[in-house]
Amino acid sequence: MEASFLMPTHVIHGAGVLAGIGSAIAAMGIRRVLVVTDANITPQPFYVAILDALDRAGIRVSVYDGCRIDAHLDEVDEQAARVSAGSLEAVIGVGGGSVLCAAKAIAIVARNPPTFRACAGVARFPHRALPMFLVPTTAGSGAEVSQFTLVKDDANGAKFVGGGPLSFPTIAFLDPVVLAAIPARLAAISAIDALTHAMEAMFTEFATPLTDGLAMTAIGLLMRSITCAVTTRAPDACADNLLGSAIANMACGNARLGLAHALSLPLEARCHVPHGIGVGVLLPHVLAFNAPEAPAKVRMMAAAMGLKAGDGDAAVLADVLATLGQLYDEIGFPHHFDGHFDKPSSLREIAEAALPGLYGMAPAEPVTASSIIASPNIRRASVEDASALYAACFESLDRARI
Repeated sequence: MEASFLMPTHVIHGAGVLAGIGSAIAAMGIRRVLVVTDANITPQPFYVAILDALDRAGIRVSVYDGCRIDAHLDEVDEQAARVSAGSLEAVIGVGGGSVLCAAKAIAIVARNPPTFRACAGVARFPHRALPMFLVPTTAGSGAEVSQFTLVKDDANGAKFVGGGPLSFPTIAFLDPVVLAAIPARLAAISAIDALTHAMEAMFTEFATPLTDGLAMTAIGLLMRSITCAVTTRAPDACADNLLGSAIANMACGNARLGLAHALSLPLEARCHVPHGIGVGVLLPHVLAFNAPEAPAKVRMMAAAMGLKAGDGDAAVLADVLATLGQLYDEIGFPHHFDGHFDKPSSLREIAEAALPGLYGMAPAEPVTASSIIASPNIRRASVEDASALYAACFESLDRARI
């Protein structure tokens, strides 16, 4: 079977790399940019330093600092029109996953008007996005190296993905200084989001030895660094956490994402579950669901986590889940949704809403309990399976049953 791998984003990582952001952009002949961020970022010293570096490089800056939780369709289309009207040449995103998704979507629509809705789906637009220079301020989404972006349509409460080979970011700047002041809860949620990307990338039908290698590298980096990065903000741990997040997205950007992301999407859109919590709570249950289909992948994952080989597939899976549960406890990440979000009135209805999957495939009609969630997940899941997985996430985690 033919496989391909594409990751053209230039990644610059290490302590102090933000000092060179202005010169790197100016070297490409760019002189007018839109900086996309949010009000929590603008007071930060590293943000002020970024603007100073751009000014020293002779780059004129327009700022949009109104990003909210999630990228939103209205802001994307409005700012894309602003970019076009001002003949701005590039977009700089400084923030977490929501900000970076907004920046990327703006860059796409600025070259492919009139709206992001028309660009939704995989490779649904003809023109390359504007150059994008992204600075992640959380170690989670890996959006800074991803061809895809996620946008929420407030009019109908839906989220949709757009992207493709024409929308890879130009340069990603990974400087651990940005993680120094991040709240512990956000750091924990972001870190588990990154770990979910790496683990899910191993269990899709598009996974290859190349993407598995990246995923295992990311898992190793993240498992060794997350607790320290979240609880102490040690610079070396933060640097590993940030790099592991980017590597995880290099893996899933090519292998795609699996069932945890497909099932989280309607919870995020309808129940306002934060993305990182949605995928993270689902992750152990989805791993257990996938394990019978790919026990060799579970063993590879265990090795990446530093676990010794167990006696039999069930023992290896149990060790993986126990270690994952221990990590959740160490950083205060929830094992289930109870106490954090209201249980939906109908888990079956949420399961049916998950049918189009993360990439917006049209579900077959009529919808029944045996209808299959559209996902490249290595094991097919029906509406009935999805309902059971959701139900487990609203109960206290019992690792013996999972």
